Amino acid sequence: MNVEQLVLIAREFCRVYRVRITDFAALAAAAAASTASVEGIAVHGSRAAAAQSLEKVLCSVPALSGKNEEFARLCAQVYLSVAEVM
Repeated sequence: MNVEQLVLIAREFCRVYRVRITDFAALAAAAAASTASVEGIAVHGSRAAAAQSLEKVLCSVPALSGKNEEFARLCAQVYLSVAEVM
C-alpha cells in the first residue's frame, strides 16, 4: 500500500470519526513498512506479515489525533482485502 492510498483511507476515516491527520510521516512510514524490501527482496514472507507490519507501525507512530488503533486495524484489513485482488 502506498502513502497516497493510506492518505485517502485516513481522510475518509477522519471524516467519519471526526479526528484529523496529525503526522503524514507516520503514514509514509507505515506505507514503507508494508512494501519494504532489501536489495529487491521483500522483507515480509506473506501478505499477512506485511499487513501486520503496517498495523504495528500505525499503532507505534500515531498518525491521527485519535482512534489510532482502530485506524491501524482498518488499514491492515484494507491492505489484505486489496492484496487478495492483486
